[in-house]
Amino acid sequence: MTEVSAGSPKGSVFEDVLEVLWAPAKVFDRSRAKGVGMYIVVLTAITLVIVLATKGLIQPYIDANFDLQMQQMAAKGKPMPAEAVAAAQNFAGYGFIAAGVLLIPLGAVLTGLLVWIGGKVASARFTYGQAMLIATLASVPRVLGFVATAVQGAIADPQSIRSFSDAALGAARFVDPTSASPALMALLANLDVFNIWQLVIMAVGISVIGRVERSAGFVGALVAWGVGVALTVVPALLA
Repeated sequence: MTEVSAGSPKGSVFEDVLEVLWAPAKVFDRSRAKGVGMYIVVLTAITLVIVLATKGLIQPYIDANFDLQMQQMAAKGKPMPAEAVAAAQNFAGYGFIAAGVLLIPLGAVLTGLLVWIGGKVASARFTYGQAMLIATLASVPRVLGFVATAVQGAIADPQSIRSFSDAALGAARFVDPTSASPALMALLANLDVFNIWQLVIMAVGISVIGRVERSAGFVGALVAWGVGVALTVVPALLA
């Protein structure tokens, strides 16, 4: 079983949010009895600031992704009326901001449920509230993903951007989104640096808070991750 130190120093919420990136075991050890509420508030605020500050740099990816969706709708014989395109494109920009705001609270609830299910499979013992805490702290690398996209947006040629996949630090970057199926792109979107980083933190959290071996933590995390991937790929297959 994973050993847990009895006298771990307490850290602030902000310290935990930073340190979970490189020392997740220590963070989960000292935060096991904390509530998830302040983590959600702090991470949501950080994410919102990052999204608002970098939206201009990420806008080319938003526009390219919108154009790709319009092409896919037209290919299916469901083109959007010309008078509605401008409004829909404007909405896409606001949708990106909304996604940044909702990433953390919705992730805490939904991913927390998946972590709780994965923990049950791995025989880890923790409450749903603790599962939400694991999910919330494990989402920190996803927040860094906004920064990585913005950095690439600052140096990329807007004319060469095809969709958000061109900013991916993973498999999706090497596939043409204009010819690949949406289901394949949804699958590949989960195979990048930040999602794998999230998976590792999640596994550590399950093992430390659930007091099980690290291998069991990875089993639980893979179950949670697999169900989450299915929930993104299956709708794309049915669309």
